[in-house]
Amino acid sequence: MDEIELALSTADGLLALLHPGFKESKWTDQETGFALGRGLLVITVRFGQDPYGFLGKAQAIQGEGKEISVLADEIFERLAKHKQTQRALAYALLQGFHASPSFKDAKYNIWLLESNDYWDATFPDRLRKARDENDQVSEAFGVPERIDRLIKKHTEQKV
Repeated sequence: MDEIELALSTADGLLALLHPGFKESKWTDQETGFALGRGLLVITVRFGQDPYGFLGKAQAIQGEGKEISVLADEIFERLAKHKQTQRALAYALLQGFHASPSFKDAKYNIWLLESNDYWDATFPDRLRKARDENDQVSEAFGVPERIDRLIKKHTEQKV
């Protein structure tokens, strides 16, 4: 119980997977209510249970019958667009990009960064550092050029 309270107290958001039996749980309403009470982003994914109460305030994502990659993209989009989560997501994406273990991952991770709207002044140096320190980034076909274009795009937007 202490771990759950700590997690809820420090979370940036909450993902509620609404399935039959969700309402009957002794914990799910308390956990989602805690997150809503803190004013966090709560994303609901419908797996046979419609959102109810305060959970119905925002449109749920339909989860049934979807490939996990499609569902993940929809959740990512909500996190990337929401003011409360986009900063933390952007920093996590940068960290993942820097640690890309393969060329394929570097290409996917740069795509995620390109899909994210949040940007701050530290990002150009962090992107260059990832390129300079990780050969999976620097040697991935097209990725160094995409880094340069991403930096240029955000630099030009500021001007």
